[in-house]
Amino acid sequence: MNVTPASRWLHRFAWGTAVLTLLLPVATGAVVTTLQAGMAFPDWPSSDGYNMLAYPWLRSARDQFVEHGHRLAGLTIGLLSISLAVFAWMVDSRRQVRVLAAAIFGSVFIQGMLGGARVLMDERVLALIHGDFAAAVFSLMSVFVLVTGQSWDARERIADKKVGRTVSLAATMLLMSLMVQYYLGGVLRHFGDGWAWIAHPWFALVPVMLAPVFAIVARRSGSPLLVRCSVFLLGLIVSQAVLGLVTWYVSRGVPAWGVVARRGSTEMVLICSLHKVAGMLTLMTSVISVVCSASVQRLTCERSPNSMDLDRTLVGVAI
Repeated sequence: MNVTPASRWLHRFAWGTAVLTLLLPVATGAVVTTLQAGMAFPDWPSSDGYNMLAYPWLRSARDQFVEHGHRLAGLTIGLLSISLAVFAWMVDSRRQVRVLAAAIFGSVFIQGMLGGARVLMDERVLALIHGDFAAAVFSLMSVFVLVTGQSWDARERIADKKVGRTVSLAATMLLMSLMVQYYLGGVLRHFGDGWAWIAHPWFALVPVMLAPVFAIVARRSGSPLLVRCSVFLLGLIVSQAVLGLVTWYVSRGVPAWGVVARRGSTEMVLICSLHKVAGMLTLMTSVISVVCSASVQRLTCERSPNSMDLDRTLVGVAI
């Protein structure tokens, strides 16, 4: 990759878009779900009949304030995704970068439509899909940040194919377990089903056990990129486990200790929402780990000078 000032700015713009996505629509969406405020307005894209930009947002009640703030955040990221796609097609000729930029715009558009359909149809299943798809959108943005970085093309490959396959398998298994755990968390948040209260906490043991395995094989691979991924991922999973226990404490209470949950309290809203946001961040890091583990595999066919000469000969004969 030929690093130019424009490509550096593309990378910075991608960073900014991803960070704002986490801080704006993701964080506000988590609060909306915690407060069960998804149906604060019966209409969409208008809000109580107002144009989205004309609604008296700052004077609205709590649920309307949070939900309309989530809508404005989604609109902001939609505009940024359009700008990101245009910018990428202007300054980067790599096909993978252009495809990723277009995919980000498309996924943000679909995410907005899912949010609108959830309101118009008043359907909790769509709310669950809307929340889970947000993780896919954020992960896609993060992969874009990764591939537009200066060090991406300079990454070292793993010398041992067997070790490379092992670390890739470990990363994939960890990602699959986190996807299941994220889904169970979404079911619990949107439906509050009794079975999810049992499945979500107990299944958390699976990624907790798989994370150290990935960290060990990543270290054995000798890839600094994978070691960094595994360390971040291990730290996030441990943090999520602790946040999960605290979330249980504030949302369910501990009757044996005389602790009663206070539904709608400030600490409950903050902790439950933080648990959701951290979960998305953990899932995104796992996606990055899978992408990195696949990207550092040694090429299956190493081209020799003789094979290159043969290729030139065949091309000359064809001409």
